Parts: sequence; structure tokens; C-alpha cells
Amino acid sequence: MHRLSQESERRRICFWFAIIVLVYNTAQLHSQESLTRPLSESKPHYELSDGVFNQKGDLPIILSAPHGGLREVPGVSERTGSGLKSGPSGFFTGRDSGTEELAHAVSDAVEKRFGKAPYVVISRVHRKFMDPNRPADIAYEDAIIKPIYDHYHATLSTYCREVTDRFQAGVLIDIHGQGTRRDTVFRGTKNGLTVSHLRATFGEAAHHGPKSLFGLLSARGWTVHPSQTSEKEQSGFTGGYIVQSYGNQKASPIDAMQLEFGAEYRVMGRRAKTAEVLADALAEYAAQYLRVVIVKQ
Repeated sequence: MHRLSQESERRRICFWFAIIVLVYNTAQLHSQESLTRPLSESKPHYELSDGVFNQKGDLPIILSAPHGGLREVPGVSERTGSGLKSGPSGFFTGRDSGTEELAHAVSDAVEKRFGKAPYVVISRVHRKFMDPNRPADIAYEDAIIKPIYDHYHATLSTYCREVTDRFQAGVLIDIHGQGTRRDTVFRGTKNGLTVSHLRATFGEAAHHGPKSLFGLLSARGWTVHPSQTSEKEQSGFTGGYIVQSYGNQKASPIDAMQLEFGAEYRVMGRRAKTAEVLADALAEYAAQYLRVVIVKQ
């Protein structure tokens, strides 16, 4: 009986020793994995759709809005811009307030006016974390956010190719906000470089005349710069990375225009009207230069 009791005690000790060893080895394994796991895997998960809204369209019209997002990305610190020139045309983390909402409103107005939806790419991420209107090397500082930046531009690039293949020409409207003049919308095309297909095909009047997009907007009551008689674009608003990357200076039939909206055009109570007027001008523009038949008034 005494021998059985000793055997039972020995088995109990061996059992608990095995448990302790198992727990220790498991802890060591997880510790090693945490040291070798890429940093991005140790951060909270973030879906690409949380950072970028995109919509596939059925028109040769692409809307982009890179600076209106409000969302934060878990685990990502704000950009510091160390060594970069500051200011709206350099390093800047301010939000173009109301432009995310305006882009959605323009999309809805275009669909209502044309009977078909435009292509749309909108950043949902606050500019203090990422700036899609800058080259990658200065657009973000934490590699965790790189997939979101890449997704924004991969989607824009795909949409430009689709529009080219389907319609042989298209227009990209890059929506921004500016605080220089509340009542004005500035155009940025690098003084015509990003709309060279339009100019080569239809002449300079398509870019500057009364039948240009800004001429059509002026006729609808907007204060615009350049006006029909002013050819030089406002310094600081001549067009950034997006229009330069996807506009026609690279022999693509996509003409890209950056539109810098003053506050009066993008405040909550006026966005719907702004979107309606822009959609109406785009309908006339598309009929002339993109050969689009409007199927719904």
C-alpha cells in the first residue's frame, strides 16, 4: 500500500513538471515570434477600404479627393516633415475641410445628370498621416501606411487605364480646398501640361475659352482663376503630384485638372449646389470633348 502511494506521488510530480515545461516552452516560442514578426503584423489590422473609398464608374470622368479624410490609422504617428519645406505646396498636414464630402456630392450629382456614375477615388485618412498628392518618399513616414497610399494610386492608375480602353479619352478632376480666396475656384494644370491631349485635339480654346470647363463654370456664376482671358495659373495652385502623374504630359489621353475650391463652395450648406453646377458644366464639357451622350437630364 505504501509502495502504491509513492508511485502515485511520483506520477503526480511528473505530471505537473511536464505542465510547467510545456508552459515555459510555449512562452519562449511566442517571445521569439514577437521578435521576428514584421512590425506591420504587430499593429492593429486596418482594411484598405477603411483608408480609401473607390467606385468603379461608367463614364470617362474620374474624381479624386486626396486631402479631405478625417480617419486615423491605428499605430501610426503623425508626420513630422523633418527636412521638408513647409506650406501648402510643400509639407502640410492640414485637412481640406469639406472636400471628402464634396467629392461624394459631385459623384452623386454627376450620376443624376448623366444617368451613369463616374469613377471615384477618395482618401478617408487624415492628411497628418498620409498625403496622396505627394510622391511616396515624402507622402508618409510610417511604412505601416504604405499599403493605403499604394492602394489609392493603384486604383487611380487602374481607372485611368480603364477609361482609356473604354472611351479613348477622359478627364480627371482632382478636388481640393484653399483658404486664399473664399469665393474663388482655382484651376491647376501646370499651365496646360496636364491637359495637352485636350489642347492638341481641340485647340487652346478648349482650355481657356468660353467653352472650356472654367469658361462653362464662369458662365454659371462661379468666380474662377484663370479667367477666360488669363492664361497663367495662380502660383501655389498650379497642380500637384496627382494631376502631374495622370495628366497628359505622359502621352495619355487622360486630361487632369486640379480644382481648388474656396470655402464658399464647400461649406455644408452649399456643397449640393456646387456639385450640381459642376456636374452640369461637366455634362456640356463631356458632350463636346469626350463624345458622351447624355441619357438623363
